Amino acid sequence: MSLFARPRDFESSVREELPVLYRVARRMGCTAEEAEDLVQTALIKAYQAWTRFDGRHLRSWLVRILRNERLMSLRGAKVTASLDAPEATEVAEPPFWDHLAVRLDADKLIAELDRLPDIYRDTVQLCDVEQMSYEEAAEAMDVPVGTVRSRLFRARALLRDRLGAVVAPAQEATS
Repeated sequence: MSLFARPRDFESSVREELPVLYRVARRMGCTAEEAEDLVQTALIKAYQAWTRFDGRHLRSWLVRILRNERLMSLRGAKVTASLDAPEATEVAEPPFWDHLAVRLDADKLIAELDRLPDIYRDTVQLCDVEQMSYEEAAEAMDVPVGTVRSRLFRARALLRDRLGAVVAPAQEATS
């Protein structure tokens, strides 16, 4: 039997993850009401599977359930093409968000994040906003760690291009 088998343990364990789940649902394009419904549905699924949960990476496990529920709700609404290429890798560089934070209007950043394709936006949400490790994000999205790295690299490149006028001075200062 799992370490977290009792219903009381489920409630106390997932309580602190509720804000994260709600934020992730909103970043997946849900309205406030849809996000609440999606989180509720994901929690019901998680509760039903609680005795099978191994106790590792609770947040990733819950986000994966949430993501799967969102994808099921969107199934048929649109076709998503894979934009990932396995050969792409992340290049070490100065922290991406450090030089943007000072120079960028939050509304503009949020607008540009919203314009990203779903797979990139979700990756940025999990890794950069929710501070999940690549491994946790990979588990949550049910993809290899390399895919998380390449998606994050591409998402940051897209943001860098779109916000180029804002990012360029910071890059020149480090040259």
